[in-house]
Amino acid sequence: MTPGRWVLLGATVILLIFLMLNLYYRSVQSSVWTEQKQVRAQALEVANLTKISQIDKHIWDETSWVVQGIDDQERELFVWVTAKSAQVVPASDGVSETTVHDNVAKQEPDARIIRILPGLLEDERVWEVFYSKDEPVRKYYYAFYRFEDGSFIVSYDMPSKFSDD
Repeated sequence: MTPGRWVLLGATVILLIFLMLNLYYRSVQSSVWTEQKQVRAQALEVANLTKISQIDKHIWDETSWVVQGIDDQERELFVWVTAKSAQVVPASDGVSETTVHDNVAKQEPDARIIRILPGLLEDERVWEVFYSKDEPVRKYYYAFYRFEDGSFIVSYDMPSKFSDD
């Protein structure tokens, strides 16, 4: 075979590999995208949202989705969607993610905050804070704060395979 044919064959193989990986990714994600699309439609209908800024899936006691957006009256809203119901809450009825971040940074100054998500804990609207701390070994924690006032509820530490605990 000539060098040109080798290049063409190599490019074809690479293209086929890329295509197969893309098809695999789409097949794995299709159920998530379908569920997200249904949640989006439900939130748009229930809350009269005109713009959706963020959709978060939260899994703890039960699976919930939290949709953040703006309604037709330009109000920022949160919509908590579960298999049973959808609750619409104005953002002004709760504390912001930034406020929760600042409070955690004050209470746990050596914590490295990884993410903050809205969610449900025992049917109560919460902010879930996932963070780590360098103790003798790095440990990870989940802390929950009430959405309405930002007060602390509970914290769970994740076991480390390197710790003596």
